[in-house]
Amino acid sequence: MKTTIRSRVLIGAMAATLLPHALAHAQSPAVSAAAVVKAADWQATMSRSVAGNILDTKVNETPVKGGLVRVGIVHRTAAENRALMHEELTEIYQIIEGSGTLVTGGEMQEQRAVSDPPNLGDTPSYFVTQVGGETQEIGPGDVVVLPAGIPHRFSVLHSPMSYIIYRFEVTPSP
Repeated sequence: MKTTIRSRVLIGAMAATLLPHALAHAQSPAVSAAAVVKAADWQATMSRSVAGNILDTKVNETPVKGGLVRVGIVHRTAAENRALMHEELTEIYQIIEGSGTLVTGGEMQEQRAVSDPPNLGDTPSYFVTQVGGETQEIGPGDVVVLPAGIPHRFSVLHSPMSYIIYRFEVTPSP
């Protein structure tokens, strides 16, 4: 009898410990099959962005283990006065056309919450005054990786710039 009660208590304790973990994983967004963004799709989106002077357009969003991956097109015609910083979002830029001066890192001052832009995710993002940082010239064919938490901005554009942007957003488990 003692063994049976002890076994039941042990099984109950294990279930209480493991069940919330199992439920959390069961409620996570399902990881889908591979997503393919065809060249014709991003090129058409880029053409519409340039023609309409649209800054940022989402092309694809795919759930992945631990978060979301978004692919978008950015068409930039003006330099940025303030930097952006995303808490939970890593960005990769693949420059297609145009060139400019990218400033990354440095000290962040005067943070102001911003929705950047709302069609691409809810990650906490901030406009910041960027003091110092690393300055680099960027142009066609370059790939830029911006880890979450790094302030960044194009301080100078030598010509309008278009690039594919890949955003990796960590999402909390339910």
